Amino acid sequence: MLHVKELDVYYGGIHALRGISFDIEEGKIVTLIGGNGAGKTTTLRTISGLVTPKEGTIKFKNQNLLKIPSEKIVGQGVVQVPEGRRIFVELNVEENLMMGAYLRRDKQVIDEDLEYVYKIFPRLKERRRQMGGTLSGGEQQMLAIGRAIMSKPRLLMLDEPSMGLAPIIVEEIFECIKYLNDNGLTVLLVEQNANIALQLADVGYVIETGEIAFSGEAKSLLKDDRVRKAYLGEE
Repeated sequence: MLHVKELDVYYGGIHALRGISFDIEEGKIVTLIGGNGAGKTTTLRTISGLVTPKEGTIKFKNQNLLKIPSEKIVGQGVVQVPEGRRIFVELNVEENLMMGAYLRRDKQVIDEDLEYVYKIFPRLKERRRQMGGTLSGGEQQMLAIGRAIMSKPRLLMLDEPSMGLAPIIVEEIFECIKYLNDNGLTVLLVEQNANIALQLADVGYVIETGEIAFSGEAKSLLKDDRVRKAYLGEE
């Protein structure tokens, strides 16, 4: 579905990504784990068209994403939920959700998708007239994911969805991600909580200083001594 090959990205003189390559099969959950500054967010931003690589290729369904602008990448079905949510704080919940559908013209299907979001996140339906800025952190994360769903994604990319949230809310968010995947949505997950990410994912890639250090089935990585020592806090 998504093929990333030999991706090189620079920020000025900083070599942020160094020949990164990975694939995502349709219907799978793939996670990128690694420490702060490893290159995880840069990878997502490059796929989304927000960062231009110096070298490499990114193909989604055989479409070269490097040749199209970021808004058209969303139109292709590649949608990112950014780190820190970035909802519209002065719009209410439903207005935020409808912003996710701004490129769409299929009103009847948009209405159906809105109800689908409310089915997944009933709390959003209860608060649909409430301003986004007055929601809790967990509710704002639900809203950010719901807004992305309204863009009709084929690949949903999530950047640190657990950041700053209480454990019980994190569990609820990840149950929703699993539900979306069970209903056919392919997911690329960037997450510092390696334990929960690898429990959820099918495949994992470990990024260290801009390079893929190693990869494998997520359940195998959970048992890998390198992962357990570096990312799970175990000796």
